Amino acid sequence: MEEQIRRLSEHYGWNLSDDEIRRIGAEALAQEQVLERLKQVILAQTRPVIGLFKSRRVDAGTRRRK
Repeated sequence: MEEQIRRLSEHYGWNLSDDEIRRIGAEALAQEQVLERLKQVILAQTRPVIGLFKSRRVDAGTRRRK
């Protein structure tokens, strides 16, 4: 991860120090672990969010009268 950050720093001219690169790498690793946990969540039996609001939809004519 740190090598990728070094390349980006050089490419974009950010001139990051070694300490900054290490901190960014550590934060990126932490975020990757959070995303990895989210990927493991099983969504097979969850209901789509759109389905929750179908009963609350109002047709265009009713909306105009309000």
